[in-house]
Amino acid sequence: MDLSSLSGGGEKLTIADWLILADQQTLRSYLKLSEQVPVLLFISDDSESSNRLRQLLLKIISASEGRFAGLEVSLTTSPQLAQAVGVSAAPAMLALLAGQPAPLFQGEIEQSQLMQVLSQVLQLAAQNSISGRVQIGATPTQKQLSKEHEAAIAAVEAGDLPAAKSLFEKLLKEYPNDFDAKAGLAQVELMIRLTSKELTPLDQLMLSADQLLVSRDPAQAFSVLLDLFRDRVSDRDAIRERLLQLFSLFPEGDEPVISARKQLTALLF
Repeated sequence: MDLSSLSGGGEKLTIADWLILADQQTLRSYLKLSEQVPVLLFISDDSESSNRLRQLLLKIISASEGRFAGLEVSLTTSPQLAQAVGVSAAPAMLALLAGQPAPLFQGEIEQSQLMQVLSQVLQLAAQNSISGRVQIGATPTQKQLSKEHEAAIAAVEAGDLPAAKSLFEKLLKEYPNDFDAKAGLAQVELMIRLTSKELTPLDQLMLSADQLLVSRDPAQAFSVLLDLFRDRVSDRDAIRERLLQLFSLFPEGDEPVISARKQLTALLF
């Protein structure tokens, strides 16, 4: 399982372990990490097939000389996180490259097939100048969240979305410029809308944007809302607010966000 010929050297970053169990904060930090190192996102459950794939994945990642970081999302304990990346069945695997998830496969896979898939991931990463390496040490981010943030995240992981929404809203009242709270609230409200059966007529029209976002097509999601903004003058305030909320889920420099912001500004003025 020598992967040394598949990728060149790069900056070494530190992570807690080769494969760690994700929570919302860890997922966010690994999305950032994936700008420098390919991240393998393993979606698991309690099945034997998930256990077998976990052991195989650990074996390969630990032998890869730091060319991959591994993150596991449990469908059993964190279904919301799996939903956020558009996966509803396990085992499955995605690659995170520069913050963007790319589906790799679903179900069981032979070692030789997995090696071929990971070789392709490394090649794609190299084409996008993602050539860093990781080593066991500290977590990829040293940022400490407040107790209020931790309580909101715990509510999300427990599936109590109304409580999480209330906690994030409380944080934003006290700290209106808290980016993490804005993003957290946007994520929670997105999950609530996707599972709600009591949407307003306008929310029903905007729901396709949410679905496109979850399907990893932010440019098209923003386009749906911009078209609605252009056509429904009386609803512009609500549509603009929804756009700004979805923008908060992405880095400011993200190309679809920059493009959509320019289009929104042109429509406003």
